[in-house]
Amino acid sequence: MTTGSPEGPPTQWKDIHQAILSTLDALNASTSWIATAATVGIEPVFERVLQQVCGPAEVSPQAYIEHITRDTGMRREVQQRLSRLMENPKLVTMRREAQRREAEHQLHVLHYVLSGKQPPEWVWATIDEDQREQLREAAESGEERDDELLPRVQRAIHKLEVTPGIYGLCEDCYAIILIERLQLVPWAECCAACQRKREGVPDQAPEPEVRVTYF
Repeated sequence: MTTGSPEGPPTQWKDIHQAILSTLDALNASTSWIATAATVGIEPVFERVLQQVCGPAEVSPQAYIEHITRDTGMRREVQQRLSRLMENPKLVTMRREAQRREAEHQLHVLHYVLSGKQPPEWVWATIDEDQREQLREAAESGEERDDELLPRVQRAIHKLEVTPGIYGLCEDCYAIILIERLQLVPWAECCAACQRKREGVPDQAPEPEVRVTYF
């Protein structure tokens, strides 16, 4: 019977932990997991590893998580492996491409609301009739018009359509803008640090890279 208790023989936890680390290392050398991680994130990939290793050992994945949560060294080793997976160049490229496509969709929809100009057919086709009606009402009412935001949205769309390679690069320092920032502000021209400088906001510490903190 699979146990849900985090208690267990020390040797058993050590063996399970090493098997999980080895599996994560093997994944980093393969590409089979990248499409899943690019689509739904690294968590489902890690959960599958836990099930593959913990199942035969008759230990629940949750019990393993609870065990290493109390062990700083083990937890750090797993987090390091997950971070390496997230930094895989192919995954980063796929996430960037997916983010660009989603950003282009969001920007065209926003442009429609701001300007009244209907988006391209490939965007319109992904929107159901109820959403279309809501967007039509918003666009026709003009209540969402914003003369400052509209040119920024148009500039971002132009980048994506004409020079996609520079979309997502800070216009001031040329650093890559964090995906998480672009998901929130797809029309962003700058990284958060340079945006603060443009706005005259007191400088802060550099943005940390987003790391996997599963625990």
